[in-house]
Amino acid sequence: MGKNDSRDIKMSRISYEQRVRELNGGRRRSQQSSSDSDEAELRDRTAQNLDRVRFSEANNGQSAQWHATPHGQPNEVTYDPSYPYAQPGQPGLTAAGSLDHEVGDHEFADRTYQHPDDRDLRAVNMHLPGNDAESAELQASYRRQTQTIHENWDEVRNAVPRDRPIARDQAWSDYVNGRVDYAQANPHVHNESVSGDLLSSLRDARLSDGPVGNQLRAISQEASVRHQHGGEVQRIGPVAGTSSTRVSAYGNNLAGASGQQKGKGRK
Repeated sequence: MGKNDSRDIKMSRISYEQRVRELNGGRRRSQQSSSDSDEAELRDRTAQNLDRVRFSEANNGQSAQWHATPHGQPNEVTYDPSYPYAQPGQPGLTAAGSLDHEVGDHEFADRTYQHPDDRDLRAVNMHLPGNDAESAELQASYRRQTQTIHENWDEVRNAVPRDRPIARDQAWSDYVNGRVDYAQANPHVHNESVSGDLLSSLRDARLSDGPVGNQLRAISQEASVRHQHGGEVQRIGPVAGTSSTRVSAYGNNLAGASGQQKGKGRK
């Protein structure tokens, strides 16, 4: 590591907190202590990509939205500082979750995943083979992966009845199921982004260490493996255990013992 790396990370985290305040209309967010490594990874990923996008206010009643721009120009994130983010402990989107969703996931995905250069594939959160967006091979891979994502999110929905604090609160149950619907409606771009913002909401309410949180961490961890090794989205079954803050919820079955990629992904 370079001698300035630790300082750069510290400064990026300061920038992160400043952006969260801007999205939140200047209001400070409640700080929650957490030992969750997935939260730290997403927060740092967001912080390190902040300077790669252009932020602008838009009084449109929307929390925040990521917009692709032509190559060579910074992508854009618009936000409404008057958007009513959820109060601490209440179901709903948080300002930090919104920032992570747009920058730590959409912007990161746009720069990370390997696929043909096609405007319809901007920010897609999966590797796709070849250089032709219309090829039969790519179309088959796209269908397989979106179906797998849909099935993985079914496991999040199935976890709700097993997660007692969430199951006994109708508002939280409805919110979680609503985010599942949202992820499944556009699985090609909302797999990782929704898992991140939903975990943020659950953490603020101290509800992230049960079955629902475990499934969401598994989604994030499966994606993290693909970031490094390529390959297609892997199926995630029900995650056992009561907490994933100290042990991994997802086993790396994409990379072999040597760390070499098993699945396909365009280099």
